[in-house]
Amino acid sequence: MAGFRFSRFGASVALAALALAGCNRAAPNEQALLNNQSAAAPLPNLPATLPMTDAPAPPLATAPRATALPDARPIRAVRVRDAGSGAEYAYADAAYQFADALGEAPPDYGFDYDGVEPWAWQGYDDSVVFAEPVSGGYRTYYYRPGADEPYFVRDPYYSYGYDDGQLAVVYAPDGGVVPWADYGPQVVYASRYLVRGRDLWRASFERRIAISAQAWTERRSDWFAERQQWAATRARQPMWVDYARQDWAAQRHWQAEEARRAADARRFAAWQAQDFRPAPPPRAIPPQWQQASWARDPHRFAPVAAAAVAGGAAVAGGMMAHNAQLAAERQQALAARQQQQARQAQLVDTARIQQEQVRQQHALVEQQQQAHADQMRQQAMRLQQQQARTAEMNQRSVQQAARQQQARAADMAHREQANAARAQQQARAVEMDQHRAQQAARMEQQQRARAADTARREQAGAARAQEMRAHAEQQQQMRAAAMSQRREQQVARMEQQQQARAADMARREQANAARAQEMQARAQQQQQARADQAAQRAEMQAVRAQEQHAAPRPPAPPHPSEPPRHGPERPR
Repeated sequence: MAGFRFSRFGASVALAALALAGCNRAAPNEQALLNNQSAAAPLPNLPATLPMTDAPAPPLATAPRATALPDARPIRAVRVRDAGSGAEYAYADAAYQFADALGEAPPDYGFDYDGVEPWAWQGYDDSVVFAEPVSGGYRTYYYRPGADEPYFVRDPYYSYGYDDGQLAVVYAPDGGVVPWADYGPQVVYASRYLVRGRDLWRASFERRIAISAQAWTERRSDWFAERQQWAATRARQPMWVDYARQDWAAQRHWQAEEARRAADARRFAAWQAQDFRPAPPPRAIPPQWQQASWARDPHRFAPVAAAAVAGGAAVAGGMMAHNAQLAAERQQALAARQQQQARQAQLVDTARIQQEQVRQQHALVEQQQQAHADQMRQQAMRLQQQQARTAEMNQRSVQQAARQQQARAADMAHREQANAARAQQQARAVEMDQHRAQQAARMEQQQRARAADTARREQAGAARAQEMRAHAEQQQQMRAAAMSQRREQQVARMEQQQQARAADMARREQANAARAQEMQARAQQQQQARADQAAQRAEMQAVRAQEQHAAPRPPAPPHPSEPPRHGPERPR
C-alpha cells in the first residue's frame, strides 16, 4: 500500500515533466525553464524567499537529539511494494534530487522554533526542505508540495521515509536499507521526527527571518561537506544508483530549480566579493512569482534573467573568490572525515568485490549449465541418427544403449545438482562475509558514536561542575552580603529604637512636668476657693450675728388650747 501511494506521487512528477517537455522541446536556457516549469505552480502567499542581511550571525543553538525529543505515539511501519528491486530508494532519491538542485545557493529564510533557527529552501513547485543544526551535523526535513508533514527525514546517522504518516523505510548510515524486522528503536525516533516535522511546518508560517550572510559564510562548509558525504553514500549503493538512473522525470523536473539556484549563488558570490558593503542583491525567483504581492519590489526580488545586469567582471571575480573560499572550507571540513570515509570505502569495496565474485560464479554456473544443455542436445541428435542407422540392430543392443544413455544422463544431472549446490554454498558464504562486514562497520560506527557521546557528556559534566562551583561562590558571596546588610540594618534599628525611647522618655517627662504644674495650679485654685468660701461663711456669720444683736426676738405667745400657767411647770 505504501509503495502504491508513493508511486502516485512519482507519477504526478513524471506527468508534469512530460507536459513541460511537450511545451518546450528545444534545449531550454535558464529563463525558458523558469517560464515553462513555474507556470503551473501556485503563487506562495507568504514570502518564499527573503533578501539576506549583513547583520552579525546569531549564536548557534542546536536542536535536541532524537533521544531527547518528547515521546510520541509510535507510528505504523509498512513495507514498500516491490521491495528488493530498488523501489525502497524512491523516498531518499526524491529528497536527494531536490537537495542536489539547490546547489550552493543560500537558504531562502529562517524561522524560530523553540530557541532554534532552522534554515528553509522553498522550491518553485512549493517543495520545502528545513535544516536544523544538531549534534554531529544537521537534521533535514523534506516536504512535498502542499504537505504539512515530511516524507523524508535525515539525521547524521539514519534516514527515514514516510508515506501518509506511516514509516515506509529506514536507511542505515551507509545508505543501505535496514531490514523491516531490524528497525528496533528507529521506529521510536521516526515517530518523534514526524511530530517535530509537523511542528516545524506550522512554526515556519509565524515569522520568517532573513538569513545572516555572516552565518551562512561560517556554516556553509559543514553543510556542503554533509551534502558531499550523502552523495558519496548514494554512489556506493548500486540499487540506489540504478533507481536514480531510470528516474529521468525527476531530473527534468528540477532543471528550473537548478537554474534559479545557480543565479542565486552567483549573486551572493558577487556580493561577498564586495565585502557585503552594498545593499543585499535581489533574490532569484521564478518569473511567475512576480505576480505575488510580496515580490513586486525589483530591488528585493528579480527573475533569473536579471542576473546578467550584475556585471561580468564583478561576477567573475566574485565567483573566483567564492570558489576559492569554498574549496578551502571544504578541505578543512572533509579532512576530519577522510579516515572514516577511507575505512567505509574499503569495507564497501570488499563487499563489492565479493558481490562481483558471486556474480561471476553465478555466470560460470549458467555457462556450464548452457554448455551441458547444448551437449545434451547434440548427443540427442547423434543418438537419433545412430538409432536411425542401427534400426535393424538387435533389440537388446538398443535397450543396452538406452540404459547406458540413461545412466549417463542421471550422472550428468547429479553432477549439475552438485555444481549448483556448491555455487549456492559459495554464494551464501559470500553473503555471510558481506553481512559480517556490514555488521562490523555498523558496530564501529556505533562505537564511535558512543565515544563521541561519552566525550560530550564529560564536557557537559565538567561545564555543569564549573557552573555549580561558580553558583556556589556566588551564593556564598550573596549570603555574606546579606548578613552584613542585616547587621547594618539591625544596628540602625537599635539606634532608631534607642532614639525613639529617649524621645519617648523626654515626652513623658514633659508630660509629667505639665501634669505637676497643672495639679499645683489646681491645688492652688482649690485652696483659694476654700479660702474664699471660708471668708464668705465668716462674713455671713458676722452678718447674722449683727442682725441677732440688733433685733432681739419677742417671747412666744401662749398655746390657745391650754390656759395660761403661772410660774414654772413642775416636773412629773
